[in-house]
Amino acid sequence: MATTRPPPITVLSTVVALFLLLCTTSSLAAGAQPPLIDASCAATPHPDLCKSRLMACPDSKDASTPRALAEVAIRAASDVGSAAGGYAREQLDVVKDNVLWQCLDECADDIEEAVSHLDDTEGEIDDARFNDVKLFLDTAERDSWSCDESCRFAPQTPVKAAILAKNKDFETIMAVTHALIQQATGGGTAPSSAP
Repeated sequence: MATTRPPPITVLSTVVALFLLLCTTSSLAAGAQPPLIDASCAATPHPDLCKSRLMACPDSKDASTPRALAEVAIRAASDVGSAAGGYAREQLDVVKDNVLWQCLDECADDIEEAVSHLDDTEGEIDDARFNDVKLFLDTAERDSWSCDESCRFAPQTPVKAAILAKNKDFETIMAVTHALIQQATGGGTAPSSAP
């Protein structure tokens, strides 16, 4: 008794269809954004930046609460601030103009101060002291804004333009982080837990 085989074209078409289905499913899963990130970022002042920064952090994929997203945002803001402050410090050895040097030095100090507040808050979020976190972010935002003032009289150079752009990025991620923390705390002041 002879067994009949399906024609080779049918087997090939089935294999190709399965491969395409697998590729489509994988690409959809890889490109999907968790609904929490979409909803949370939509309520921030910079939704697109919020999504891109959070999705760039591996920890965001496991974040299932607004608090967890706030923690990821704080780490992202700290990274952006550290890069901006580091750039300003590196340029201090390069610039020759005294006013530009002072601009960079003051800007680096302000950004580093803001980052130190962010670093302080990482433990605070884990302890659920969201009110303290909001206070630290308010302080950090005010510190980062003074960079523009420090550089107002510096000559227009690529270095000045770069540090002001990096500072603007830092201010933007700080605003996003602050909004995410407000979402995590319900927007009001949360009571501090007892020590």
